Amino acid sequence: MYRIYLIREGAQVLLPVTPPEIQVRTGNRNKTTYILNVGEINLGKKPGLQEIRFTILLPGKPYSFVQTMNGFHEPEYFLNLFREYKAAAKPVQIIVYRRLADGTETFCGNIAVLLEDYTVTEKGGEQGDFWVELNWKEYRVAKSIRYSVKNGGSGQAVLLEQGQERQSKTPAKSYTVQKGDSLWSIAKKELGDGTRYREVAQKNGIADPNRIYPGQVLQL
Repeated sequence: MYRIYLIREGAQVLLPVTPPEIQVRTGNRNKTTYILNVGEINLGKKPGLQEIRFTILLPGKPYSFVQTMNGFHEPEYFLNLFREYKAAAKPVQIIVYRRLADGTETFCGNIAVLLEDYTVTEKGGEQGDFWVELNWKEYRVAKSIRYSVKNGGSGQAVLLEQGQERQSKTPAKSYTVQKGDSLWSIAKKELGDGTRYREVAQKNGIADPNRIYPGQVLQL
C-alpha cells in the first residue's frame, strides 16, 4: 500500500491516485572561490531547502484504482484545494505512507512544505480527467527578533522561532477524537510534534494510523 496524504491546519486529504514517481531535490548552497597560489576551492555550507515534484492524476470517475477517504471527490475539489494552498501561503504537511502486503510498515516520509507552483493539464481522449504537476518546497520555521527595553536602558534582543511558546504545554492523558481530526493533527496539538502520530497509533493499538473516528478516546 502506497498513499500520499496532505494535511493543513488539521484537515487531511488523501490523493486519489498515487503518482508513479516523486522527485526530491536538495538545493546546493556551497560556494566556490579562488585563492591566489592555491586555486579554486569549494566552501561547504548547510544544504538548501528540499524541492519535491510529482504529477498526479485527478480522475473524473471513481475508477477501480482510485483511493478514497470520506468518499469520491471530483477533480474540482482538489483543484480548489490547491488554489487555497497557494493563496494561503501556509505550510502543508506531506505524509507518504508505505505498508507491505503483510502489514509491515516501511519508511514513511513526513515533511512540511509550501506549494510553489502547479500546472493543470487536460489530455485529449481523457474526458473529465486532469493531470496536475505539483512543485513544493520545504518549509522551515522563520525566526524573528524580539527587542525589549527596560527602564529606558539598553535593550536585549531575544531570538525566537516563529510560533514558539513561552511555556511548554503539559499533554493531557487522553484525547477524544473530533470530526476532521487526524492522528498527525492530534499529536501536533497535544504533544507538540505531529511526527509522533505513530507513537499514538501504537499506544492505542491502531493498525492503520489513517483510520480514526469521532468519539474515539485515545490514550496519550
